[in-house]
Amino acid sequence: MAINGKEVKEGIKDGFPIFLGYFTTALAFGLLTRTSSFTFVEGVLTSIITFAGSGQFLMMNLYNAGSMFLSIVVSVFFINSRYIFMASSLSQRLADPRSIPGRLLCGFGTVDEVFTVASFKGRKLSYSYMAGLIFTSYLGWTSGTAIGYAGGTFLPEVVQKAAVITVYAMFASLLGSEARRGAKALLVAAFSAFINSVLILVFSVSTGVSFLISMIASTLFGALIYTDKEVGLE
Repeated sequence: MAINGKEVKEGIKDGFPIFLGYFTTALAFGLLTRTSSFTFVEGVLTSIITFAGSGQFLMMNLYNAGSMFLSIVVSVFFINSRYIFMASSLSQRLADPRSIPGRLLCGFGTVDEVFTVASFKGRKLSYSYMAGLIFTSYLGWTSGTAIGYAGGTFLPEVVQKAAVITVYAMFASLLGSEARRGAKALLVAAFSAFINSVLILVFSVSTGVSFLISMIASTLFGALIYTDKEVGLE
């Protein structure tokens, strides 16, 4: 798998806006890991190994709620399962789909924004281009986490604890973005919130388990009310 410097530079250029967005969001995540009693190494490793954005915020939220390890793993798997389909779709446009290292790179680095940028290129994607695009995005997320954690040493404790709110802000922005394309997203969100509230308030189910059940239930509900065309299958 030869490296093409021109393609790498193009990938870096296209990935720079993603770098800026990821860096600022990761600052909040790094601060959140600090307030969750993670060490610096643990907090940064979370981003280095996972690179999942909203999935990492969800993980920390469930961790802080005292959820069981298994429920955290399953919940994060479900919310990140969309990356499997994104990577599978993107693999059809790779210049050399037989390269195992290249496919592993794209499988790890294909997140929402990377997928969107790569999908709009309108041509076959070289691994050199994808390496530049993914590395730039990845660097924004990991460096932002590290600096966010380190920066927490200079902030008052009350500001550090307020970082927990960032997870709600992120998911609210995701819901708002989806709701602009149709009211069904709000209906699915309301259904999920109802199931989750009933499980916790009425049946006293733990936060992690209730979240997992409500997520699966709302996914099935969404599959019933959305058409194939609406989810991009046609």
